[in-house]
Amino acid sequence: MSELSQRLSELLDASVAKCTEGQDVAIAFSGGIDSALVAALAKRHARSVSLYTVGAEGSHDMVAAKEVAPLLGLDVTVIDLPDRDIVENLREMISVTGTESPLTLAFEMPLFCVMRNCSEGTILGGQGADELFAGYNKYVGMKDLQMRDEMAKDLAKLYNATKPHEAAMGKHFGKTVKYAYLDKDIVALSRNAPTEVLRPIDEDIRKKLLCDAACDLGYAFLADRKKKAAQYGSGMMDAVRRICRSEGCTYNELVAKLVKSVR
Repeated sequence: MSELSQRLSELLDASVAKCTEGQDVAIAFSGGIDSALVAALAKRHARSVSLYTVGAEGSHDMVAAKEVAPLLGLDVTVIDLPDRDIVENLREMISVTGTESPLTLAFEMPLFCVMRNCSEGTILGGQGADELFAGYNKYVGMKDLQMRDEMAKDLAKLYNATKPHEAAMGKHFGKTVKYAYLDKDIVALSRNAPTEVLRPIDEDIRKKLLCDAACDLGYAFLADRKKKAAQYGSGMMDAVRRICRSEGCTYNELVAKLVKSVR
């Protein structure tokens, strides 16, 4: 426990409480530390918490979610992602959001499926944790200024592209997405924290400050949870590659064709 991790644990608990107090809440759940810690804290404050995991059978996220949910004392609803639904989901997402970025469409597919399937009106996930606590692989080995610059750029993308995209999906399905990690005091803590505290040690040891906060909060078993990007952990990109092989095109070409059909 450090003074900084203890402060983060207090801020995160307060932020989750503000997002969930007295509500029925859905968690877009991958089994990684980001969404699992939010789920654990939501259980303290929400009226009810339901976990939803999207993925192909045997995918990383599905396996991880089934392992972690019982440790949190929560049930998880598994939403299958069959190949036959992916193209139509992409088409609908493009139509609803206006987003044309293949990367954004890929990593937003799990949340899109959660919104379509959950009954709760409020949805939380782990958005912002990677940007604030240096969770991406690309940060490994970066010099201080470069890492801080990349973190700032990634956070700006979250605010300027990801949040509007998710707001459009939420409007379409009648849901509200809340962002526990983007509380202004948590963002300020990240910006003011010493770079060496945030720096990932290697590809396996990242978000050390968040892991320490999880331990402070009593969830040490979450600290070593490995996470893949949503489009890979869910098996989404494997499915897309299969579809593209059968269509004789690349993923970017598939998205371009769908954008043209929507327009």
